[in-house]
Amino acid sequence: MTGTTATADMVEETQAPVKQSSPDYKWYILQTYSGYENRVRKTLEEKLKIEHLEALVEEVFIPGEDVTRVKAGKKRKTHIVYFPGYVLIKMKLTDELWHVLMGIPRVSGFVGGTNRDPMPLEEEELSKIHAQMDEGIGHTALAREFELGQQVVVIDGPFANFGGKIDEVNNEKKKVRVLISILGRSTPVELDFDKIKAQTD
Repeated sequence: MTGTTATADMVEETQAPVKQSSPDYKWYILQTYSGYENRVRKTLEEKLKIEHLEALVEEVFIPGEDVTRVKAGKKRKTHIVYFPGYVLIKMKLTDELWHVLMGIPRVSGFVGGTNRDPMPLEEEELSKIHAQMDEGIGHTALAREFELGQQVVVIDGPFANFGGKIDEVNNEKKKVRVLISILGRSTPVELDFDKIKAQTD
């Protein structure tokens, strides 16, 4: 499962899951249609209230983060879902709750075990998700805007309005090296992602 840009349906900020507290409540992974994770969560919350089963679900979690992307020289915030199509639920899984979950539109089933007898997450798997949340992967979203050989225009700083070609992309530092023609010579200049925009015809 890899991170990708969320659809407009995914706008809520998420928090890393807490460790399992009661042996009766365990973390499970529910598989959904990609792009409908938050809609599934909201539908679940509504159904739990209607069926008076709120006590069976301790937490619903969609791993992700808000990041800033730069496109056409403009900054905009977007939500990145780390594992599209997956919703983590900490719950006491009963037959009644299982039927509620399986009756939610755009839910495909469970990950691990079988749909009828799903397998809860191990502590090690939860720890990996914690680590990814702590580290963050938002820089990958910014990196997708630029690629080697791309023609760009500098929009800020001493080289504003200069055009050039991307010679190197540093995803971790969110920087690019651009070859800019200065006095007839191709000069490499290191710039932040938000200092350039794609050149248009």
